[in-house]
Amino acid sequence: MKPMMLFSIVLLTAIVLASSFGLQIMPVTPTVLPDDAAGMALFVCPTDSSTWTMVATALRPMVRFISMAFFFGFMMLLFSWGWALYQNLLKDSFKQDAFQKPWALTKFMFWAGMIVLLLVATPNHYRAVHVVGASGEWVLCDDGMPGAIPVWANNVKS
Repeated sequence: MKPMMLFSIVLLTAIVLASSFGLQIMPVTPTVLPDDAAGMALFVCPTDSSTWTMVATALRPMVRFISMAFFFGFMMLLFSWGWALYQNLLKDSFKQDAFQKPWALTKFMFWAGMIVLLLVATPNHYRAVHVVGASGEWVLCDDGMPGAIPVWANNVKS
């Protein structure tokens, strides 16, 4: 395995573990709610209009065409793998050269799909909510995040 691939796997694993267990780089003080508000409040944070959100918003009208292109490429990938397998079955011997182009197309389709998915569906896309009576764009967050504001759960709409 190439060192860069191994590094990316280790880094991705570390990121998943850190986010799963709620580890943060900087300590923050959580907002304390009164006992009578327990279970009735959600924490929301204002959405920062970052570059990723603007890119995702710009790509949103093209999602259908991107999906069509992806599935066209996926079908071409299936046909190329099938053709390579068929050629090897006809010759009754294994020729590794027949699988070089399908494997290259597989790697290209995988990484292109991952990049497009990251550009189109940013994390804010899945956490976005509307707060009744408040203007602006909001996302759900934890009480320990900077800028977290407690609101009544009844006022939060997805």
